[in-house]
Amino acid sequence: MAIQCTLEKSRTEEKYFARARKTGKIGMNEIAEEIQLNCSATCSDVTLVLTELMDVIRDHLLNGEEVTIDGLGSFRVGVTSDSVANPAAFNKSNIRSVNLKFRQEAKRDAMTWKLTHGLTDDAIIEIR
Repeated sequence: MAIQCTLEKSRTEEKYFARARKTGKIGMNEIAEEIQLNCSATCSDVTLVLTELMDVIRDHLLNGEEVTIDGLGSFRVGVTSDSVANPAAFNKSNIRSVNLKFRQEAKRDAMTWKLTHGLTDDAIIEIR
């Protein structure tokens, strides 16, 4: 399987860049069914654990904590806000959105300082 990319023209320059395209969508039920095939847990067991995992992650994120899942990466909450000239004039209405930020797990080689990303280092890219 490969990551499908297309070339798109920059809006500001006469240059092109690659953009990854999704080739499908998978939901929690399909993930639970796949996990069920690889272990002794039933589909309903897996769904229960995944649902509880999401609830626990949400609770910690809403408490301002970063949540790290080994082998996957880290999640944290970010905000987008309007800027103000005077800090005293800033209030909650200046916050436009609350968003989720994800950073995949990376490990740095002690000798070369090269970063490796377990989820994407073996990716195969196809340009279409």
